[in-house]
Amino acid sequence: MQSSYRVVIALLVVLLNGFVPRAQAGPEEEHCQRLVLTLLNPVIQAEVYKYYSQLLTDPPMVVPFLRDTELAYTYDSSHIDVTITVQPYVGPHLSVGKDRIVLTIDNLSHVKVVSYEHLADYELPWNWEHIRR
Repeated sequence: MQSSYRVVIALLVVLLNGFVPRAQAGPEEEHCQRLVLTLLNPVIQAEVYKYYSQLLTDPPMVVPFLRDTELAYTYDSSHIDVTITVQPYVGPHLSVGKDRIVLTIDNLSHVKVVSYEHLADYELPWNWEHIRR
């Protein structure tokens, strides 16, 4: 299992090297961003579950294809820092909050969560309030 994660992360590092962010991302950059977010999604989802498990009885989801997900990164000779802003949701895409996760990926493909910052809470409709703890 560990080796499959390393292969996925190695692919992620290769993809990030070819991904050049622009002010307005074109179709190719959007596809690369979605692929990067898809590969990192298990780590992102685990952090979201950890945070919201104290607040909600139904764990929210994060998916890499929603337009409200933001991705930024910086390169260093020994690692890549990735900053992801997500809006986890429950049910029919009801956003419960906004969160920023900072990850670092070293040259051996190890992913480490540097920080998790909860930025905002969003109100749920009356018929979803029952999931709040």
